[in-house]
Amino acid sequence: MVLYRQSATERDNMTPSPQQHPEICHEPVLRLRAEPRSTNAHGRVHAGWLMFQIDTAGAICAERLARGPVTTVAVNAFQLTSPIHVGDVVSLYAECFRLGQKSVTLKVTVEAERLGGEVVPITEVIATYVAIDAEGKSRIIS
Repeated sequence: MVLYRQSATERDNMTPSPQQHPEICHEPVLRLRAEPRSTNAHGRVHAGWLMFQIDTAGAICAERLARGPVTTVAVNAFQLTSPIHVGDVVSLYAECFRLGQKSVTLKVTVEAERLGGEVVPITEVIATYVAIDAEGKSRIIS
């Protein structure tokens, strides 16, 4: 695991990226169906499965913005507003909050489309990723 502590200078030098990268600021990154293998005994999707999907969606977007590999360094509170059921189509969206010298901060939003067509919000998280080089050390985003 690579650990990285963001410096005060880096936080101060962050610029909003929606102006810099409008084409990848808010997009559906992943869309998948909740299957029985990802559920508990009551037919609800495990939170760990959802967290994996959130991290994957965020990393895809962060890697595009960082133009290379990233590692997750922080995720804010993870609160579910509705359960995900088997058969729901889960959509994950990533929106860039900040693009720093070495880090990318995203809001990842999750929605579930029920079998009847109703779309319900599931959660929103703020995740921070740091750009890394081949040795796993933080690098400047070019």
